[in-house]
Amino acid sequence: MILRHLLAAAVIAVGACATSATPTVDNSAFAGPPLSAEAYLAHVRTLASDEFEGRAPGGNGERLTVEYLERMFAAAGLEPGVRLPNGQRSWRQEAELSAATLLNEPVLTIAGADGARPYVYGQDFTAWTRRLEENVDIANAELVFVGYGIVAPEAGWNDYEGIDMRGRIAVILVNDPDFDTGDDRGFGGRAMTYYGRWTYKFEEAGRQGAAGAIIVHQTAPASYPWAVIGSRVSGPRFDIVRADRGASRAGFEGWMQEGLARETFTRAGLDFDQLRQRAQTQGFRPVRLGSLTGSIALQTRLETTRTSNVVGVLPGTTRPDETILYSAHWDHLGRCSPIDGDDICNGALDNATGTAALIELARRYSAAGRAERSVAFIALTAEEQGLLGALYYQQHPVFEPRNTVAAINMDGINHMGPTRDIEVVGFGKSEMDDLIVRAAEARGRRVEPDSSPEAGYFYRSDHLHFAQLGIPVLYTSNGIDMLQGGRERGQALNAAYVANDYHKPSDEVTDAWDVSGGIQDLELLYDVGRGLADGSSWPQWRANAEFRAAREASGR
Repeated sequence: MILRHLLAAAVIAVGACATSATPTVDNSAFAGPPLSAEAYLAHVRTLASDEFEGRAPGGNGERLTVEYLERMFAAAGLEPGVRLPNGQRSWRQEAELSAATLLNEPVLTIAGADGARPYVYGQDFTAWTRRLEENVDIANAELVFVGYGIVAPEAGWNDYEGIDMRGRIAVILVNDPDFDTGDDRGFGGRAMTYYGRWTYKFEEAGRQGAAGAIIVHQTAPASYPWAVIGSRVSGPRFDIVRADRGASRAGFEGWMQEGLARETFTRAGLDFDQLRQRAQTQGFRPVRLGSLTGSIALQTRLETTRTSNVVGVLPGTTRPDETILYSAHWDHLGRCSPIDGDDICNGALDNATGTAALIELARRYSAAGRAERSVAFIALTAEEQGLLGALYYQQHPVFEPRNTVAAINMDGINHMGPTRDIEVVGFGKSEMDDLIVRAAEARGRRVEPDSSPEAGYFYRSDHLHFAQLGIPVLYTSNGIDMLQGGRERGQALNAAYVANDYHKPSDEVTDAWDVSGGIQDLELLYDVGRGLADGSSWPQWRANAEFRAAREASGR
């Protein structure tokens, strides 16, 4: 990694030099015509190769990835999208992230009247700190069950009511109170809100002054197995460099296995299931876990790493200040827990596919000729570390948010074969839904709402931070109703990927891949974007969308 001593603020650094105002496409750089399976799959194979080392931010894998994107964006006819203070233009929006690497293998000790029991890192729990401190030592901190860890005044909900969390460890449930019940208890039913996301829960625990925050993992409400969490026990954890050096966060954040949680509640003389049910009702109050306390010590090496969003733009012919964004995160996990000797998490589907799509969509736009509005293509960094590249963009937007017409985000493109449908994650939030419905009908396909709204996928990818700027977003997922095998086969293949390959070394390109369905999906995303780029409409958020106020505040 290219690591520097910690600084107090993020930076935008210089990058590539300016390009011609009328770029030409060097087709010799590509394996086939724009948006062809051959050209698209060639990018995926390159980005997901072992040579790219799993594309972790800050290391050699990032260098290779960013250089590849710069070459491909230039060959696709784009111009560098970042304007530098000296007037030059760059492909790179460079940010500084903190990198915290555990030097020890921490032990979580839970002690009570029946003695002290140590638990194994990675097997029973995980833990890290977002405080920029080399040593975090929490000793004999009282454990407190805080339900779902939510403070939502608009819903009359406060899971921390009546307790001072300073010096205490918050034990928290994942997802929303409505997940099990299915009815609306203030959070819209089974569809997850941002309150259900682990990122929010850790943020809130910090605001409450907790010494530690640990979420109870349960596969159904989390929407992924423990292996996804347990695989991330080595290597650095990244964050944006915060002015308070992370002092506003809990001393440690982490997850515990459901079995450990049940054992702990039993030791405290409490029934986990009963308390979980109680936590789903308004008026829940925190519950102290008897006399049980938790202790953990984290020894951390603190460094910084510079990492880059890669931004290319095809300027508009008549309204260049109005912009449509396409985005995808280029990063993955780098090296991870080995399986059969393989410790490279290649991230072929997640998200070499979306990154390849950016390149091929850029080629498609160039081949069709420039649109009236500008079209930008942004490969975002550090999504796997908590949407950090998108968060940095939110804080330092390259294109003025009020003049950004819409954003289309791509995170995992169909590699299983053609489908009759395509899913829209967060369906019902904006008028972007209407556009893709019309585009799909024109191509003989149909749009389906998110089949797993309870998993909160809308809040788990980079477009979240565009939405928080007020920009209407479109985020699709591959369809389920396959031409070969129907919904049953589609559901089985999706479930198999999550269980066997997601965030594992086996997420690689194989002979079983069929990207024809993914290409069809990308054609739809092109149709939507091109219609906006050559049109004059401004899609709006629906009246009940939580991001509508931000759009109105921007003056658009």
